[in-house]
Amino acid sequence: MNSRGWLIAAALLVLTACGSDDKQGEGDLGSGPPDSADIAVGADLEVTAPVDASKDTGGKVEVVSDTVSADITDTAAPLDLPGDAPDLVEISPEVQLDLEPEQVDVVEDVPLTIGQICFPNVYQPGEPGPFYDPFEPVIGSHCYGTNHQNIFAVEEVVFLGDSVTVGTPNLAHLLSFDNEHFYRNKMATWLAGHFDLDTGGFLDWGIWKTYDYLSGKGGNKHTGDFRHCGYWGARTDDIIEGGGQIYECLPSGGSEDRTLFLMTLGGNDIAKITQVGAEASPEEVAAGYPEAWALAESTVQHLENGVAHIKDPEFFPNGSWLVYGNGFEFTDGTGQTSSCPPQMKFDIPGVGEIDMAELGIPVALLAGYGEWEKPEVQAEIVIWMLDQYMRIAVDYQVDMIWTVESFCGHGYMAAGANADPENMCYIGPDAELYFDESCIHPSPAGHNALFEMFKAVVLE
Repeated sequence: MNSRGWLIAAALLVLTACGSDDKQGEGDLGSGPPDSADIAVGADLEVTAPVDASKDTGGKVEVVSDTVSADITDTAAPLDLPGDAPDLVEISPEVQLDLEPEQVDVVEDVPLTIGQICFPNVYQPGEPGPFYDPFEPVIGSHCYGTNHQNIFAVEEVVFLGDSVTVGTPNLAHLLSFDNEHFYRNKMATWLAGHFDLDTGGFLDWGIWKTYDYLSGKGGNKHTGDFRHCGYWGARTDDIIEGGGQIYECLPSGGSEDRTLFLMTLGGNDIAKITQVGAEASPEEVAAGYPEAWALAESTVQHLENGVAHIKDPEFFPNGSWLVYGNGFEFTDGTGQTSSCPPQMKFDIPGVGEIDMAELGIPVALLAGYGEWEKPEVQAEIVIWMLDQYMRIAVDYQVDMIWTVESFCGHGYMAAGANADPENMCYIGPDAELYFDESCIHPSPAGHNALFEMFKAVVLE
């Protein structure tokens, strides 16, 4: 795998969702426990038992070690070290040992990282990547995301975000009313049953599930206990700045109802950052891409402003919750955008030709943006942004799903007809393709995966 792997791929195009002051995470997970005992003869004897990888330790590795002092006069005396070492290694009785009781049976807990626990195929030793652990998030048992919130007795649901939430046409589903596969609609239907929510009249509910081809918005904003104010091309500054999507859905900016927000946002911000970095002048490159960094920082700040508003009891005195995704990308960590030639135009019956690139959707990004002169800075920016998405989730005790990690293995390099078995994300010949012909939007299988992830985080 390329040393910048899936981070470069994410920087190139498609974080579709999308603690530390550092602008780069540390993805090196370390060398891990030793494979066999290290023995020094004729001096202090350090014996470390190997780890039993098959043992379920509840997310921790138990390492049992004995440190003993030995006066070995016969260096030829055998040491009895069986191939399958037990918890305590037995040493030949010919060796005289001076044992200190407090040095025996010392058990050290070495916690596994989030990457090792939930997506070891993505996070590998020595590879750069986001490092969520310093923020100390609570991990859901499902490993789809965090578990910071106890979501109960929801009275109102608000969807915010970009084209992933709104839904888009593809070759198999050209018509706006052919939309039951959208994660937004699957999630709304499930939430209505789970929390006994009102969906409004039959006609209003049906229109709410659709989208308008020309505006890129939902068919209507409000039906029953459900609201939706996402639109194609949205960025994080559309959450709250200048009114934003929150005020479009909730004119007062808040609600007396216990409100659940669901959101995918950030991909269009990444697209803009990618374009700016590719077009940077030699002076900007030499200065470290200040314009691209400024855009990244403003993207994170706008997200935080929106999250802070959603969690403000002044606006939601009876409680509010938020679940958002961190993104995904279709090249399975390779950055090979040529793996999916994008279908940018769709001929819609009764509507005519729709060009996604003209509607603010960054499909054109795949068809001509150049590479960065210093791609390592590109990766650094994306790493920092992914880390900040987690930092915000922890700081405000909202939940984030690991979309970019979960979708790795379901892109055009590791799934589908041209899947590469050597790809680091490859999980087998039966892996479903999670992306449609636009490359940056979910297929029906991808929408279903998003639905299952959001649902799992809401339930736990």
